Amino acid sequence: MGAHSIRGRALLLSTDAKLTPEQIIEAYGERWSIESMFNQLKLSWGLKEAWQQTRQTLHRWVHLTLVGYGLIQLLGYLDDQTVRQLCCHSPWRKDNPTTAGQIRKGLLLIFHHVPVRQWWNRKCRKFEPPNWRGSEQDAAISV
Repeated sequence: MGAHSIRGRALLLSTDAKLTPEQIIEAYGERWSIESMFNQLKLSWGLKEAWQQTRQTLHRWVHLTLVGYGLIQLLGYLDDQTVRQLCCHSPWRKDNPTTAGQIRKGLLLIFHHVPVRQWWNRKCRKFEPPNWRGSEQDAAISV
């Protein structure tokens, strides 16, 4: 069998009847650059669990999630020793490649103990992280 042989038949559907089969396949192939982003957002960044109560809360959740996703992607392009150290958590990986996924895993190892979900006060519907500076009075003085 040759390199271009067809193993079976396929049905190609398109809303643009002017496209050739090759153009339909090429257009479909271009989708995958964005499909991987949606896959990562749903499975790795928690968007599949975005069941918040109001539209405003959902918008805030999506915006914060996308900002975090974008920052990790940008860190992947930064040629910096600190960023490279985030990727050293998998010693079996050859040359420890600096990728957004490896950076995310490195950050998760650093921040896995931070109980962010516990900081949400359901009663008053406010985000209340603990005061890490010391007493309430010290925090008021430094502000």
